Amino acid sequence: MRQERAIPLISLGEQFRFAALQPQPDNDKEPLLEGIALIATLGEDWWAIAVDRYWGEQEVTLRPVEGGFPLPVGFSGGTILGDGRVVPLLDVAALLQPNPRQRTPAEPAAIAPPTPLVMVVDDSTNVRRFLALLLEKSGYSVEQARDGQEAIAKLKAGLPIQGVICDIEMPRLDGFGFLAQARAYPDGQKLPIFMLTSRSGDKHRQMALNLGATGYFTKPFNEQQLLQTLAQQFSPSA
Repeated sequence: MRQERAIPLISLGEQFRFAALQPQPDNDKEPLLEGIALIATLGEDWWAIAVDRYWGEQEVTLRPVEGGFPLPVGFSGGTILGDGRVVPLLDVAALLQPNPRQRTPAEPAAIAPPTPLVMVVDDSTNVRRFLALLLEKSGYSVEQARDGQEAIAKLKAGLPIQGVICDIEMPRLDGFGFLAQARAYPDGQKLPIFMLTSRSGDKHRQMALNLGATGYFTKPFNEQQLLQTLAQQFSPSA
């Protein structure tokens, strides 16, 4: 026997009132669905969240909001898409909490302190995943790029990257090419860029340093040494 139940409906349009904001879909892409409801649960309670438009799904990296200002209740941070657009992300559990209240500026800083965003550039999926796991366990946010060309595109898209770990031998644009282009780009002139490569010869090391590399590590590398170098780079006195 089918059971029916009435559940509360939350309208995001009424929950969040922002002045002069209009939805910005993917250029002229038509929404797949309009006027739908997302069913969510919190404990034993069921809720329906009214959604005006639905364009699709994609995996994103959650990034903390920096600056010490309070987030509206229900927002947990944001993400930056490949084309540079900043998209706020809803925290459904926080949205459904009873008697929500605004957090003070000190509270978001205590809950989610800003973490440096480091980009790992390597054509090896295994190397990228290993470095990403190592860095995330050490408290960093991580962005990945498959080669120098993709890394340059992410820089120009406006990602707030604060450090780069880059291989040398990669397709399309290698590590030397990335270094040269990054240093010629205004936002990349002072960006810490560490080379991590199997090329251990003095010739490659000197070429990287001449192009503006901040440091040079060879594979296999000492994990603690790399992490200590990054920690020194991002310490308040650095």
